[in-house]
Amino acid sequence: MASKKHGRKVPAPSGPPASGIWDRLASPRSIFLGLAAAVLLFYFQPLFSPNASIQWDAVDVQYSAQNHLSEMLRSGKLPQWTPFVYSGMPFLADPQVGAWYPLNWPFFLAGITPRAIQWQLALHCLLAAIGGYLLGRDLLRSRAAAVFAGLCFAFSGVFAEHSSHPGIFQASSLAPWLLWSARRAARAPKWLPAMAMAAGAIVFAGHFQTALYAFFALAVFLAADFFIARPALRSSAEALLVAVVAGAALSAVMVLPGLELTAESLRAGADYSRDAGASLTPGALATLASPDHYGALDPERYTGPADITQYYLYMGILLLPLALLGLWARERWYGLALAVPAAWYAMGPPGGLYSLVALLPGFHSVRAPIHMWFVAALGLALLAAAGVGVIRARFRSPWIALALVAIAGLDLYYWNMQRNGLAYARESFQDRYGSLEDRFRTVAAPLTANPMHRIWAANASPSFGPLNGSLDNRMEVTFGYNPLELARYSQYIASAAANPKLLNGLAVTAALNSANGMFSTNPAALPRVYAPETVSAVPGRAEAAARLASLDPAREAVAEGIAAIPHNGGASVRITGYQGDLYRARYQTDHATLLRIAAPYFPGWQAEVDGRAVSLVPVDVALIGVVVPPGDHELVVRYRSTWFPAGAAISAVAWLAAIFWLWWGFRRGTDHRLSWSVNPR
Repeated sequence: MASKKHGRKVPAPSGPPASGIWDRLASPRSIFLGLAAAVLLFYFQPLFSPNASIQWDAVDVQYSAQNHLSEMLRSGKLPQWTPFVYSGMPFLADPQVGAWYPLNWPFFLAGITPRAIQWQLALHCLLAAIGGYLLGRDLLRSRAAAVFAGLCFAFSGVFAEHSSHPGIFQASSLAPWLLWSARRAARAPKWLPAMAMAAGAIVFAGHFQTALYAFFALAVFLAADFFIARPALRSSAEALLVAVVAGAALSAVMVLPGLELTAESLRAGADYSRDAGASLTPGALATLASPDHYGALDPERYTGPADITQYYLYMGILLLPLALLGLWARERWYGLALAVPAAWYAMGPPGGLYSLVALLPGFHSVRAPIHMWFVAALGLALLAAAGVGVIRARFRSPWIALALVAIAGLDLYYWNMQRNGLAYARESFQDRYGSLEDRFRTVAAPLTANPMHRIWAANASPSFGPLNGSLDNRMEVTFGYNPLELARYSQYIASAAANPKLLNGLAVTAALNSANGMFSTNPAALPRVYAPETVSAVPGRAEAAARLASLDPAREAVAEGIAAIPHNGGASVRITGYQGDLYRARYQTDHATLLRIAAPYFPGWQAEVDGRAVSLVPVDVALIGVVVPPGDHELVVRYRSTWFPAGAAISAVAWLAAIFWLWWGFRRGTDHRLSWSVNPR
């Protein structure tokens, strides 16, 4: 149909004008749906292909631990202790489990599968994209540029390489949310609780190092924001202080037990201020523009530094040209403030900044400064997005910006997902891990029929399936895969290599011969609870460790902190109950006796005799000893986390306060400063 104008027929428009289409595409709803669709397409293969699987630490650390936690929770038990790795360790105290991270909870309730871990990654890729967009929207003049920032960050090489490290992936993806909410909090206090929750979530993800780096990014970002936009200095300082304090308080249920575990682990007293581990090398920077510079796309032909999961940085063919163009934009300082210090720090001690930052609390105990690259990646994404903003301002057509976003997205999909061997394994989980785990379980089945079994092997091996697959199989073993292995226990196991009698004292019922792959039973295994013939006394751990080389646990125990008991034997002991974190035994003795329990010593173990508390002491460096009174009595030894109740109470109060503060602040819509900043007049 046509209309008339000045006597002429004018064709009716066939559709909305270009500006109308763009307005629809650029609406927040369309942008969020578009980002979700882009992430779903980006992760389509690892999410839905039967020939795709998670790999490496995503299997060995996250999958096995989360699967065990999920199964225990659904059976009604909170597993504070597990006997299924390292002969026992405080399971929930390990931050890498991610037990308290809220976005993991739906997966725990539904059940953890290898595919569920992949969905966790996809979810956090979406969060990285939305967070990058929101941050870019606050800093940049173009919504297209903000979308570019979100996709460039979320689809970057840093997430491809850390697809096998879900804890790092999750914490890194939340960094834009922390910066975005902090910038708003520096201007309106109603945003402070939102920022606090972002900080707490980053800590809850369970990778302490990444959380530290996120707070480092927050500090430099707020400093840059102060010099660029001139918010009140006190407001910016308050935002930083609230983030740090709230991050610790909200995550106390994880942090307090985690600190206790770290203090008793191989990482205790670690100082990496000089020996940093993996640092940024000049060659790795080449992967920004040349994705296959080191051959990382095919792990079989990788030629770069030792860890393949740390030196892949590709962010698209458009990144560097657009970042250079972004240097002409006034928003460049935000990107530079993140990218330059992070890249400088990532160089390690040779760069200088790493050693300087190591003077700050906590930073001397983290290694691999290359892990701060996610901060540099966010800065580069903002800088390139500023370049998109320059183009958008120069060329008014919105389709040019849309084309840049599309080209970057396709480019990143091809190199960082479709061709990338770091993003996921190109075979099924069953083929890569499950068949090996099934075979190990089948061969070990006759041994594990004994509820008090304990299997020794020289170390965890991929030939058993996942390195912590004993958690999946509920198989008690002496080995495991965890940087927080208890230091006392590690010392005991190391000494057992030269003195196999120590394995008898660990109640090892079977051993795996790594040469022929066969199991052999151990008839000399000592009971889990028994009375050694004699007890020698030493003042401390060092003296006890010196005795391990020649110790025969069947005859002697070396105890710390008690008097010697020359004639300790003669007691009869019968175990009446065992649940991994609990031992029940009836004993009969005519004198005070030390009972040796073959479970790793750790704060939190408690002992009772007929309901009355008795003390525990370290025995033979790594195990538990209890001095019991004479007579016929029941002994109960159970594990209860020392710091969990206090941590849980602090976290519960902090989360309730944060949620109420968020509701109250947005309901009032106030822009006043915090109560201690308000002028009462």
